[in-house]
Amino acid sequence: MKTKIDILKMNYFDLENSCLELGFKKFNVKQIYNWLHQKNVDKFEKMTNISKKNIEILNDNFLIPSLKVVEHQISRIDGTEKYLFELHDGKLIETVLMKHKDRNTICVSSQVGCAVRCSFCATGINGFKRDLTLDEILSQIYHIQRELVSKDEKVRNIVFMGMGEPLLNLDNVIESLKILISEEGLNLSKRRITISTSGIIPQIERLIEEDMTVELALSLHAGSNEIRKNIIPINVKYPIEDLMKVLWKYQKTSGRRITFEYILINNLNDTIEEAKKLKELVKDFDCIINIIPYNPVEGLNHERPSRNRIFKFYNYLKDDLRLNVTLRGEKGTDIDGACGQLRQKQKKLKLDVKNGNLEEKIIIKNEKN
Repeated sequence: MKTKIDILKMNYFDLENSCLELGFKKFNVKQIYNWLHQKNVDKFEKMTNISKKNIEILNDNFLIPSLKVVEHQISRIDGTEKYLFELHDGKLIETVLMKHKDRNTICVSSQVGCAVRCSFCATGINGFKRDLTLDEILSQIYHIQRELVSKDEKVRNIVFMGMGEPLLNLDNVIESLKILISEEGLNLSKRRITISTSGIIPQIERLIEEDMTVELALSLHAGSNEIRKNIIPINVKYPIEDLMKVLWKYQKTSGRRITFEYILINNLNDTIEEAKKLKELVKDFDCIINIIPYNPVEGLNHERPSRNRIFKFYNYLKDDLRLNVTLRGEKGTDIDGACGQLRQKQKKLKLDVKNGNLEEKIIIKNEKN
C-alpha cells in the first residue's frame, strides 16, 4: 500500500513541488493551501473549487491529520475550555481555549512534557518525551478553530504557553508561525501571537535573525539569579544579566513591548527586596510585568501567597515603584487549565462495586512508549 504524505507537515514550497509533480497547476496549489490553513478543512472533499479528479489525486497521495480528543473540559467559573489530545503514537498533550468578551485565545503546546523543569510547573514533572511536529502544532489550533467557526466565532490570539518550551522546538514553531501569519493561512498579525520562553538566549537571537519577531513573554519570576535559578534551573546556563541584553536587542529590533511573567510564590519571590531588584532589571524596557499568583499543583511543594501578600507585592510595584504591572485574573483553575497546571490529566469514572456508586477520580494517564 502506498504511504500517504501528511500534508500539514509541508510548507508552501514543498506543497507546490509535490502538487506540480502530480500534474496540478500553480493556482491549484494556492487554493489547496488556503483550504488547509485558512478554512481549516479536515477532508479534501470539502475543497469545493477543486475538481473531482484532483480531489482523487489528493486522496491517493496525501492525508489531512487530526488529533483525537480524549477529553474536553469546560470551566464552570469562566468558560475556559481544556482539550486533552492524543497524538498518533499515543502520547498526550493539553491545549486551552481562553474566552474573553472581545476575543478567543488558544494556548498551544509545543512539546510532550518539558525538559526545563521549572519548579512551579506541572508539565515537567514527568520529564520530556519529544517535540511536537508541525502538523501537531497546527492541528491543535485548527481543531479548535473549526469548533469556533461553527459558532460564528474565530480565534483572535495564539499564545505558545502550553506544554513545553517553544524555543527548544524552534524549527517547527517557526514553520507554524510562517503559516499562521501568511495571507493564505490564518492571516494573523504578529502582534496577535505570543511566545513564552524560560529564556533560551541563542534561540531568541534566531527569532531576530529570521524576522519572527512576534510578541515575546519571558518567564522571569525573580529579580535575582540566586532565587531564579531555584525556580528555573536553566538560569544557571542563561543568567538574568545575559537575558536582559538579548531582550533589549529583541525590543530594539522588533519594536515590541516585552512581557515579564512573574509567578508569585509564597515566601520565595514575593518580598519587597525582590520587587526592588525586579525594578532595577526592567526599568529601561518598554514592558509590562504580569503578576501570576501561584496555581497549586499536586506533587509540588510551593504555596500560593495570601491575598494580603499578593496585593502588597502588586501595589508596591504599581504605586511605589511606578511600574507597568498587571495582576492576571485566574482562568480555568477548576479544570487545571491555568498557568503551570497542564499535565495530561484525565478524568475517569470508577465504579465502586461494593456500594454501587460512581466515584470521579483524577488520574495521570501514562502515554504509550
